[in-house]
Amino acid sequence: MQIRDKAEHDPVADLGIPNNYVRWALEAIEEVAGKNGLTIILREAGLEYMRDNFPPDDDEFGGLTIGHYASLNAAVLNFFGRAARSMSIRTGRVIARRAIEKQAKVFNIAALLGLKLMPLSVKLKLGLGQMQDGFRKMWAANGQEMILRIEETDDAWLFIRETCPECAGNASDEPVCWLFVGSLYESTRWLTGKELDIVEIECRATGAPACVWSISKKPKS
Repeated sequence: MQIRDKAEHDPVADLGIPNNYVRWALEAIEEVAGKNGLTIILREAGLEYMRDNFPPDDDEFGGLTIGHYASLNAAVLNFFGRAARSMSIRTGRVIARRAIEKQAKVFNIAALLGLKLMPLSVKLKLGLGQMQDGFRKMWAANGQEMILRIEETDDAWLFIRETCPECAGNASDEPVCWLFVGSLYESTRWLTGKELDIVEIECRATGAPACVWSISKKPKS
């Protein structure tokens, strides 16, 4: 996988991102890659000043951008090399666990718990919608728009992001948003109690207009 800068400026990279989302990513990377690994990743991402100086654990937009997050993601993929996919998914799961633990109000966790007795496909549709609503509210509170939607196929729900933090400003020959695959794995497992097949089928880094993840309606056999 070769990640490079897009030929033209990507305005999505200019959008802000909450402090805690970057902090949780750094904590997760350190847990998976170790302290020395994190140091190398931060250096490659141009964020070495964050070593031992993580952003505060709050939902303020303190000057960090989606472009910073995308640079961090690219550095993670480059660091892990051949193991990038599996290690990024593992890291994304850790990030999701932190979000579920710390943002109960934003994502209305109480309402999601009430979905657990519903059929799996219904839980997925409502749970993914609730997740997208949480993201929209966070960015809207900062005067910015997170463009998200859900579509349905015969056997899957499609989670669609036109403003994707993982790949903004980056170009690649294949999808690169494995961190969010991991976050979806963990979030849907928490919601349904099942492991589902999740694949990024379109990615803005490859020239698509939006990043699209296909989430199966049935659990893995």
